[in-house]
Amino acid sequence: MDTYKTEKFEWDGDATAPEGYPMWIIYPHSFILSDGYEAVIPNDSRMEDGWEGSGRSWSVGESNKAMPDSLKIAWYSYTEDKFYKGNFKMPQEKIYQLFKDGYWIYGVNWEKADKSDDYTKELHKETFSALTVGLAPKGMVVVWASGQNKIEIGRYQAEAVPEGEEADKMWEQITYLKDRPLVIKQRMAGYTPDVREEVLNGKISSKKWDDYRLRYAWKIIFNQSLEIYDYHIYFFNSEKFGYRSTSDQASYNKIILENKSKAVPNAIDLSVKSPNGLKHLIRVDSFDEEEIIDSFKNLARISPNGDITMQINVDESFKEMNVVLKNDFKQIVLQKCKTKIFFVNK
Repeated sequence: MDTYKTEKFEWDGDATAPEGYPMWIIYPHSFILSDGYEAVIPNDSRMEDGWEGSGRSWSVGESNKAMPDSLKIAWYSYTEDKFYKGNFKMPQEKIYQLFKDGYWIYGVNWEKADKSDDYTKELHKETFSALTVGLAPKGMVVVWASGQNKIEIGRYQAEAVPEGEEADKMWEQITYLKDRPLVIKQRMAGYTPDVREEVLNGKISSKKWDDYRLRYAWKIIFNQSLEIYDYHIYFFNSEKFGYRSTSDQASYNKIILENKSKAVPNAIDLSVKSPNGLKHLIRVDSFDEEEIIDSFKNLARISPNGDITMQINVDESFKEMNVVLKNDFKQIVLQKCKTKIFFVNK
């Protein structure tokens, strides 16, 4: 049998839902392995943790498992008062390769520490620790490989369960919620004004989260000569990754310094060294969601096959900075992003 179907890693299944759009997972809720083993995803509680987190998890059964062949999941969407279910084929070989490759991280190497009692922080390879299921309105499902880094595996579409016997049996699984109309009324009182308006006007949609997933060929450049020796980048689609200085740093830097397909960033940390040897941390604490997503869309409309550049301009004294998004036809100064620069004295 192929190695990607049998080699085992330590991981658990977990799940999350967007903030303000609570979901309740019911049976079935498992990743299915090729040998029929089920890696259970947590259920029996209302979720609205936000996609930026890794989700809610617990350890069930074997800690070391092969990669899943499929995912079965069902849930109740409060804002829609509707049940969804799906049975999805997982890209088993792709997931295996992500876990096999892992990523670099600086910290205690716990595998080494358990054997030698050496708790010294060091640069070492780790891999993902979970497969996270993200639920969104209209039956949207996204799966990520999660850990210190987080990478999207795929997007899937569940089917709505019509009112009737099957939906009634699903409601029975939500044991403490006896009075369905009362539950809906109580939940409505807790929604934000924006969500409440969507619910009342029947405008619940998955568009927001699908927009998060749009990918563009883009790169980062600077207005002056700077060498990146460490970076961390976070995306609206919940992906995140970063690399400490390694012997192969130049190769890792290509991910952000070359026009590679990536989602829209939410925040960025760039540790850089200038030609005089001084080190600084250039930070975008947060991009304004509407501004940056609309800017990427705007540039892509103007030049659908063109590349997009994010230029970070830093003054000579490293006191001020701004961020410009551009292609060959237009440039947009991002006015609403929150930026900081720190001197790194080491």
